[in-house]
Amino acid sequence: MSVRVVYSKSFGVKYKASVCSKAFILYVVITLLTFTLPLLFCYRSSGLWIKYEKYREQPMVQFKLQYLLYAETSDPTSPVICGNFPRTLRTTGFCSTIKVIEEDINIDGKKEYLDLELYLTTNETLDIHSITLLLIFDFKIQDLCLLEMESMAVITHSSGLPGGRLDVFGDLNLVQKTPLVCTPRKPIRMNRPILLFESPDWLVNIYEEYSKRTLSTKLDNVLVKWTRGRSYQMPFLIKTKINYGSVEILYKPKFWQIMKWAWIQYFSILVLSVFIFKKVKRFLFTNHIVTTKIERSM
Repeated sequence: MSVRVVYSKSFGVKYKASVCSKAFILYVVITLLTFTLPLLFCYRSSGLWIKYEKYREQPMVQFKLQYLLYAETSDPTSPVICGNFPRTLRTTGFCSTIKVIEEDINIDGKKEYLDLELYLTTNETLDIHSITLLLIFDFKIQDLCLLEMESMAVITHSSGLPGGRLDVFGDLNLVQKTPLVCTPRKPIRMNRPILLFESPDWLVNIYEEYSKRTLSTKLDNVLVKWTRGRSYQMPFLIKTKINYGSVEILYKPKFWQIMKWAWIQYFSILVLSVFIFKKVKRFLFTNHIVTTKIERSM
């Protein structure tokens, strides 16, 4: 015949000791270790406090219809320069046609790519051997951090063979030297003009000043096709497609985000620490390793 439990009652056992006893000192040491060891473990492993965080966002990018084309020719003393910039720079070529298409494929208010065609008309006796094209963009992010800046993409290619066409494909990517300090009401603005022609060696100066920026853009995953040969009556064609994909943004987290991450690390190890030291205390006191006074309650 089977037997069932119809009533149960637990008996409690208390181990007591005076404040100055070895048992009490051992209890204090174990309690301190229970809560401090997880803290030390977190701090010494990968750091308790996160110094920076990152996320991905598709930026709002718009081509400003500002560009600069610098082409080196068969005559080293006669580079071809054209673009839409101040008249202080003397042009030696003519960009006869420029076609620009920016499309928002998924209709989310953010353009996905730039499709650009540029036709360069030159002197009939010159061959094109090198192309440098600077494109200027408005670049904005706004989901978690607020950033507005004028940025640039540089396309450059050279060949020993005279060319008639250059096809370029790439992704516009964000370059950060320091994490962003994000504030919801104060956007970071970097709207200083990039194309400045104040110095005689203006192209080197543009590169130097742009390289000093803590935030900039560049072309990644660049694929280039150089097509050689053209009739002198035909313009040199530059065709490029630049994708505006999502970028990785590095930023400094706020106080509560730091505390949340610290608590998750600390609590996960604290649970294990409490379990282990509870077993240690049970072993020490039940086996009378130290002297205590035992009280039993019904």
